Amino acid sequence: MKKLSFFLLALYCATGSLQAQDLATIIHMSDMHKAAVNINDIDSITVANAADVAADLFITNESKWKGKRIGFLGNSITEFGEYVKAYQELTGCNAMNYGVSATHMAKIDASTSNAFETRNRSMPSTLDMVIVFGGTNDFGHSNTADFGEFSDGASNKYTFYAGLHRLFKGLWTRYRGKPVVIMTPIHHGTEIDTPEYKVNSDGTITEGVNAKTGKTFRQYVNAIKEVAAYYSFIVLDAYSYSGLSPMAEGTSRYYFRDGLHLNDRGGERLARWMYPQLELVYDMFY
Repeated sequence: MKKLSFFLLALYCATGSLQAQDLATIIHMSDMHKAAVNINDIDSITVANAADVAADLFITNESKWKGKRIGFLGNSITEFGEYVKAYQELTGCNAMNYGVSATHMAKIDASTSNAFETRNRSMPSTLDMVIVFGGTNDFGHSNTADFGEFSDGASNKYTFYAGLHRLFKGLWTRYRGKPVVIMTPIHHGTEIDTPEYKVNSDGTITEGVNAKTGKTFRQYVNAIKEVAAYYSFIVLDAYSYSGLSPMAEGTSRYYFRDGLHLNDRGGERLARWMYPQLELVYDMFY
């Protein structure tokens, strides 16, 4: 195997310095696994003072969202705040939590006052980014809006589709030119009126359906994607790709406090999954 040569930039303190052997150990033991290299594969190490290196060679891990105001609109998973807190700690952003437990994205009827499509109006228009994370309760609760269809548009109908249209249209209007990110809901177990799945004793899987609409959770998730695409919003598909599912063996105890809500470890997992994607979003808008 051809050995590697490394150029390392060492920023020296006035009172001390690092030896090449120490630097090799740091490389090998680093928890940044992408940069980890076996010491035996290192042929040489060159140490330079910062003043001898061009400024554009410096690399920083600081988030582009540091100090920016981000509004998180959601249900109890957002209100409890495990992933919001973890994302704020990762990025240094100013996270503003607009999560309210047991709320839906779409209004059930004219008297509904706490649905996402209504509550988003209380969020300041000066936010630098909005993240919408919901849909679990729209499917899981027995008292919910009719499902409707995409063609409902932002009409006065009280359907899930119409509620999504009104919510997304309102956000598109108020935050035009700023990123509005729609995050699909994560999987859930049985800690809600309607379970997403039931694994039968013979290993087969039965999908749960909402008692009122007869629709599966997958259909609710697909509706969110469909309406988000109409407004050309960025979608983070946490349902499909976040690695968070209480139905997976061992995952429930590891990432979830119950069959629905994240624990601290699950919040960190979701935040770390969001991080690189939202760094790219910043570059798209700023």
